Amino acid sequence: MKIFFDFDGTLLDSSERLYRLFCDLIPDCTFSKEQYWEMKRNKINHKMILEQFFPQYNYEEFEQKWMSLIEKEEYLNYNSLYKFSKDVLEKLYLDNELYLLTARQSKENLLKELKRFDIDKYFTEVLVTENKRTKLDMLNEIRLSKNDILVGDTGKDIQTAEAAGIKSVAVTDGFMSEEKLKEYCPDYLINNLSSFKLELEA
Repeated sequence: MKIFFDFDGTLLDSSERLYRLFCDLIPDCTFSKEQYWEMKRNKINHKMILEQFFPQYNYEEFEQKWMSLIEKEEYLNYNSLYKFSKDVLEKLYLDNELYLLTARQSKENLLKELKRFDIDKYFTEVLVTENKRTKLDMLNEIRLSKNDILVGDTGKDIQTAEAAGIKSVAVTDGFMSEEKLKEYCPDYLINNLSSFKLELEA
């Protein structure tokens, strides 16, 4: 079986990175990390946040700076691997083909990060959209079966799995809350990857 993993929010806790960059770009921000993250998880995007709380900032300029900085090493260093991710990958790696499927911009920086966390060895292939393609485009180039799985933390990941004709597993501790993820009707809904195998066997 082929299992495709999203990275940020699925295997990786990137909440500190996003919060730090937001505060750096919006010096007037007084949100706690928890307040910021709660808005993000409930589909309140940056455009909405700026319009409501910081109308003095231009969203287009903010977004341009965000995209240019979000994958710089100084911010990537705030990322941390979820404590259970490595163990799950190690177990699943024995009987399945594992792929990383991410919408990161820089494959070079991503590969460095995978080595830093010592998980690069588990993936048959690392698929990165690099702002040039979609995850679905990349899946469509791989021979898939209906039993293959895409594991992610957003509604877009669930929609991508459905469009590719494979199963979706949504994790609720990433970028979207359980309530919001349910709206997309994933095949499986789990709190985090530690219960991944248990859910599939149920």
